This record gives sequence, C-alpha cells and structure tokens, in this order.
Amino acid sequence: MIFKKELEEEFQILNNHFLRKQQQIQCEMEKNKKKYGIVERIFYLFPNAEIIGMEKNKKDDELFIVMNNDTIYLLGERYQGTTNLPRILFHVYKTDDEFFQKKYIHIDDVLMEDNDVGNGTIAMKALIKYAKRNNIKWIEGNLSSVDNDHADRRNHYYEKFGFKIQSSSIRLDITA
Repeated sequence: MIFKKELEEEFQILNNHFLRKQQQIQCEMEKNKKKYGIVERIFYLFPNAEIIGMEKNKKDDELFIVMNNDTIYLLGERYQGTTNLPRILFHVYKTDDEFFQKKYIHIDDVLMEDNDVGNGTIAMKALIKYAKRNNIKWIEGNLSSVDNDHADRRNHYYEKFGFKIQSSSIRLDITA
C-alpha cells in the first residue's frame, strides 16, 4: 500500500512536469508561428515581393527586408499592417544620353513609424545595396518641408550614408 501511494505521487509529479513542458512547447510554437507567419503575410500583401534580407533594429525586433516593385518595406512582429510599414518609396530612371545611358534612383519618400530604433538605417542600407547590385550610378531625392521641424535629425540621417545636401536636394554617388 505504501509503495502504491509513493508510485501514485511520483506519477503525479511526472504528469505535472509533462503538462508544464507541453504548455511551454505549445507557447513556443505559437510564438514561432506568429514570428515566422510573417513570411506568409508578406506574400499575402505583396504576391510578387522578394525578401532581400533580415536585420534586427535597436529594439531587437527581427525585421524582414522586402522589395516590392519600387519600394523597400520592413516587416516584423510589430510591423505587419499595410499603412504603418516602415518603407522607402523610389523609382529607377535612365538618363537621356543614348550612348552612355546611366541608371539612377530617385527617392520619392522615406516613411518610418518609429524614430531612433534603426529602421531607417536598415531600409537605406538595403536601398544602397540594391543600387550597387543593379549598376545604379547615384541616388537622389528632394527634402520634404514636412520634415523641417526636425531638419537636423533628417539631415544627419542622409549625411551618415554619405549623401550630399544642397538646398532642398540630396544626392549620393554610388561607387562599386
């Protein structure tokens, strides 16, 4: 009888341990599903997209860098919607010179929902890398007056990548 009681107690301990472990594994599976379900979300939102990289920002958010048409998006656990995605919108153009035609990028807009977490840096590095891989000669754009209330931060953002700011224009010459 004593042996049976000890056996039942030991069984209960093992069973409780098993149930706790099972819950931990289910919780981890849910986390992973949420985290890696982002890939499904990317191709749901952008069927022709290409995942061009993964980076972590300063908040340790793991972000997928996605190229879709002429836009670089950052998607992660915190960034899955369609309106608040960190992104750089741009167009690739060619010069009119028919003998020495050169391609360049014009940045249409840089939209980052959160400041000072490194998302803008991740997106701009991806754009510069894209430019180098695609024989783009320069990246240019116009500074928006909407950002004039934080012009120092905006200018620092471009200058840290080597952009030259002249009046309300920016330009970065791409070297191989």
